[in-house]
Amino acid sequence: MTWLLTRGRLPFLALVLAATAFFGLHAAQVGVETNNESLSASDLEQDAVYERFGATFGSDEDLLLAVVHPQLLETAGIRFIADLHGRIARIDGVRGVYDLTNAQQLVTGESGAEMAPLVGQQQDDPTLSARLRAALDRNPDFTGLFVAEDRRSAGVLIEIDDRPGDHHYRAAIIDALRELVTAESRGGIALHLTGIAVQKHDVSAFIQRDQRWLVPLAVVVLGLVLAAFFRSVLGVLLPLAVTGVTVTWTLGAYQLAGLELNAITSLLPPVLMVLSLAVSVHVIQRWLDATGSGNRVARLLSVVADVRFACFFCSLTTAIGLASLMTSNMPAVRYFGAFSALGVLVSFAVGITLVPVGLSFLEVPTSARRPPQHQWMRRVLAWSARIATERPLPVLAFFGAITALSVAALPRLVNNTDLVRFLKSNAPLQRDTLFIERHLTGASTLDFVIARRDGAPLTSHDAVARLASFERAILAHEEVTGATSILAVLRQLQRAETGGEALVLPPDERSTAYAFDLLEAVPEQQLLHKMISHDFTTVRVNVRIRSVGTSIAAPLAETILVEGRRSFGDAYRVEATGSFYRVARDSNQLVDSQVRSFGLALAMVIAVIGALFRSIRLTAIAMVPNVMPILWTGGLMAALGIDLSTGTAMIASAVIGIVVDDTIHYLTDYERAYRGDARSAVLRTTSGVGVPLLINNVALVLGFWVGCFGSFKPTIYFSLLTGLTMITALVCDLFVTPALLVLTDRPRASAA
Repeated sequence: MTWLLTRGRLPFLALVLAATAFFGLHAAQVGVETNNESLSASDLEQDAVYERFGATFGSDEDLLLAVVHPQLLETAGIRFIADLHGRIARIDGVRGVYDLTNAQQLVTGESGAEMAPLVGQQQDDPTLSARLRAALDRNPDFTGLFVAEDRRSAGVLIEIDDRPGDHHYRAAIIDALRELVTAESRGGIALHLTGIAVQKHDVSAFIQRDQRWLVPLAVVVLGLVLAAFFRSVLGVLLPLAVTGVTVTWTLGAYQLAGLELNAITSLLPPVLMVLSLAVSVHVIQRWLDATGSGNRVARLLSVVADVRFACFFCSLTTAIGLASLMTSNMPAVRYFGAFSALGVLVSFAVGITLVPVGLSFLEVPTSARRPPQHQWMRRVLAWSARIATERPLPVLAFFGAITALSVAALPRLVNNTDLVRFLKSNAPLQRDTLFIERHLTGASTLDFVIARRDGAPLTSHDAVARLASFERAILAHEEVTGATSILAVLRQLQRAETGGEALVLPPDERSTAYAFDLLEAVPEQQLLHKMISHDFTTVRVNVRIRSVGTSIAAPLAETILVEGRRSFGDAYRVEATGSFYRVARDSNQLVDSQVRSFGLALAMVIAVIGALFRSIRLTAIAMVPNVMPILWTGGLMAALGIDLSTGTAMIASAVIGIVVDDTIHYLTDYERAYRGDARSAVLRTTSGVGVPLLINNVALVLGFWVGCFGSFKPTIYFSLLTGLTMITALVCDLFVTPALLVLTDRPRASAA
């Protein structure tokens, strides 16, 4: 270290600069994930089901465009939809467009069932509106998807290509559709676009927006906090330099690993900026507080010796807490845990070296610095120490009561991920999705795939009857707005063949087999084969549901799956799949994995603290004021109705290693100050280490709260609640920790 602070200063700075330039080039190339693939949990069985589904039926990420027109079912409205249809079909990457203007119905012809257009070519016919309304009344399956029940809005289903490896064509399609929405929404006409692909597109756009705004905002906030406390260029530039190096090196490593930012890892820059301050703050404050002029190098060596072990163990516990997220089965959470832990360790290595090297260029302060802004902090710290030491039992009773209330509220926490409502209320996707749900149909879909275990085709009367039983069970759920399957086609076919009016299924084996023979001869089969495979061995049931969170969607999907297996029996294989189903399933699994990761983080943090202090008593004391605030946060979430989700489920694991840092610094100084009297040691410790703890925590909290300006409610809640947990953890360290130290020291003090 002596060499580093003397002759090695310039080579060290050159090395840091060169490494920062190298990693900086790669950090600048970090992309943003466009398919949200890393937000899907790793599940080989489900991945295989989804892959088979895609190979058979194509992508399930169709787009839905709702059209509101004052003359919807009249000539002007139909022409508008027809023109819109043509313009959408010409967009590169659009495979098919389905709406009222190209919808087909089965009618009775000279030789039986015939395909006929729902609208027809004569759009100028004055009887068009009446004919169309009659056709829609006769074919209720079109209501809900292609036209609303009140006939005031219509749906345009847009099927897009599946182009593996091309991550930009979907964005181009959605941008082109959004241009149409903007251009054509006028004079009572309105367009609304939704779909899982739109959600993925908007998430990517919001991530890019957040990166442009949140990182500079975090720099400004942290700079202002440091300037307010240190009132010197030194106190601002050195911590920010450590922050810049940490973020650059970590993001560079992230890009070198071949990864792109997603909704979770987009938090890495602001989180690392905040977490990388602690070492710098403690080193600088020790440098300023030291007394006597002395030799510059000797003073720095003394400062580093005083803080390095506490700072190392603080960084280690923080890294352990974050690294515990790597047990998650969701790649995005694992990446966040791995690289945030890496960044924390980088920040320690850089902070414990770069800051002393920077200070080595300055003159040694001739006296301990006592800026005016620190005086009020010292008064607050003296008051808290006095309360904790004079009234330890009332303090513990008060904090224990809050903890008990929080624990009582925990069962009310709900595991729920709502992709639409996770966006802000003014986000186009939320507005459009909720409009479509209110006026047309459910915007979310669950897919169920049915096949015989022996591979035989599903063309028997028994198979159709079982499918009808399954459909009835699905439609009985109030969250379901519609179910699309081959049954709708079979009903139309049977009616057309018999010349009747009722929509009924083929009544026997012979008519069922004949119906499938007719389907095999249908010339236009693109839409048909989104419902049944070419060889008729696999059937798809597409279930549209209201825009609900996963707390409702996941149990609903499992209930429908059980009903399907009951309807079909052991001879059939019934599987649930689809993008939305995977999100719903992943959400529940995520919370379970976070509970495990928190347990692992807690155990490892306890082990590290035990190794540091080698005292069961101090280890136990260290954990009480750090578990308390996490329980408080959980209770607050339950009281306010904030759900456990992708973002909030990470709080406990991420925070436990961060909040324990203050306790480590406090207990380390307490052990040095202890001379047989716990009260005196607490007073000296609180006045000594309290100021850097306050500075660091204010910077941490305000830095985390920068994330509240983000675009996603889960990350907003993560930022807000993490900051709040840090505040309450500091309060616990200033009251609960001293109270416990005083109470547990009494027998030992009396014996002495």
